[in-house]
Amino acid sequence: MAAEDDVERLLAAARDTIREVPFIWVISAAEGGDANARVVNAQPDAEGDFWVRWFLTPRGGRKAREIGRNRRATLAYQNDSQSAYVTLIGSAELIDDRTEISRRFSGSQFDDPEGRVAASLIAVRVVADRIELHVRGVTAEPWGRGRTTLERGPGGEWRLLPVIYNAPLPDSP
Repeated sequence: MAAEDDVERLLAAARDTIREVPFIWVISAAEGGDANARVVNAQPDAEGDFWVRWFLTPRGGRKAREIGRNRRATLAYQNDSQSAYVTLIGSAELIDDRTEISRRFSGSQFDDPEGRVAASLIAVRVVADRIELHVRGVTAEPWGRGRTTLERGPGGEWRLLPVIYNAPLPDSP
């Protein structure tokens, strides 16, 4: 029962952090092994699974190509005022459905009367299967030296993985 309580406490802290952060980093794998990061406005899933997030991106852009090729993405949320960060790592799917895009597109100062900006967008749906987080006062200390990770099982249940502590840096010669 204690492990279930820990998981619920960590999920609640992750939810609180995510709700407070309007703009996040999306990280995707580039060709050649690099990673590319850019800021997006992620939105919750209309069906109610909190760990499913959506964002919009240009259909022909680098982000769409990378996600289309790798079908994975990492969403990084940072809340400095609460000394908290959460990363959602999971499968990513490009959704070229005008209804889904219209539901999520609230307009843009750069759109024109013909709606060319909106027409150029594609939706991305990310389903988290792993959460890494650190929330001061909730996750293991010392700050920045350990990683708290939750993993989602095939039935949708979350489990806490053992905390991995970063090794101290070796002394400089």
